[in-house]
Amino acid sequence: MARRISTTLLRPGMRLGRTLYDGHGRVLLRHGTLLRDAFIARLYPLFSFVYIDDEESHGIEVPETIPMELRLSVQNLISAEWQRIRSQASFERVTFERRFADKLRRNMKNLLDVLNNTTIIEEDLASLASHDNSTYVHSMNVTIYSLMIGSAMHLGDSTLIDLALGAILHDIGKLWIPLDVLNKPDRLSLDEFERMKRHTEIGHDILAQQIELSYAVANCALQHHERISGNGYPNGITGDDMHLFSKIIAVADVYDAMVMDRPYREGCAPGDVMEYLFSRVGVDFDLDVVSLFSRKVALYPVGTNVVLSDNTSGIVARLLPDLPSRPIVRLLADADGMPMEPTEVDLSQVLNLTITHSKGLAAMTVID
Repeated sequence: MARRISTTLLRPGMRLGRTLYDGHGRVLLRHGTLLRDAFIARLYPLFSFVYIDDEESHGIEVPETIPMELRLSVQNLISAEWQRIRSQASFERVTFERRFADKLRRNMKNLLDVLNNTTIIEEDLASLASHDNSTYVHSMNVTIYSLMIGSAMHLGDSTLIDLALGAILHDIGKLWIPLDVLNKPDRLSLDEFERMKRHTEIGHDILAQQIELSYAVANCALQHHERISGNGYPNGITGDDMHLFSKIIAVADVYDAMVMDRPYREGCAPGDVMEYLFSRVGVDFDLDVVSLFSRKVALYPVGTNVVLSDNTSGIVARLLPDLPSRPIVRLLADADGMPMEPTEVDLSQVLNLTITHSKGLAAMTVID
């Protein structure tokens, strides 16, 4: 039983609908906790949105795509290794801990095993990020999305594992980008943008040194900001010269960056971001990749607040496997915004109604 609400709307007595973790994977508050003023004050700086359980969301279950135990296993493994290598003087001679690559590969195999039984991602993966663990959540989400696309392309398991490794490590070069540039909430200056762009080449140089990884993994770090028409970086190559993995990760990376909440802005609605990706097909992104991706991620995740074309509003209660863009919505407010008796409407049957937008989400913000 859960619905997603802004932390600004939290009030004492509300019941938490999903366990929350800090940037080190430690439990902050468990599912079912009754919120008090002290808890709310602690959550507000860390989360833009959380899930709560209440009568309005009774019976609505937000599915867990990846078991949290597996998520935390990957996060803790990467976090420990990043702390170790960040202390090294130069990225030119970075060596991973002896068993890191093997451990990471086993985790990626476990991730693939879970996703092999997943038809569509029904939850809002971006909502799992707090402001102090967003880097790890983003890398994990990009990996999940990339594997969903790669599986839809019927790539073999060994190829998918390399794709997963490339996705989880695609931003490793950012370890050597100054934090004031990396976390700047405003538009970067030309000089700062040039420094930021270096993370692709730094990441490539680090990963190319690791004999336990295939070169395709290093290529993901190098090319994930390249674009089909040649207007990307660092080398401005066109789609013909881009590796398939890079085309996949480019889409997954932009999608997750745009839907994820930041301390200085709300995330964009998944449906709006998908429209943006399609609008850039042939310019930035590959048509086959975007088309396959659009069938693998819910435009309106379960638990999302939505507004319908008749101006009534409610929560996405369930997705229909064959028609996920037309979910079952639990209406909670009438066209005038007044509370109403909860009523479920199946949009696959009521064709004269459409979802116009996700309530309370920000305007489009393009992240590149």
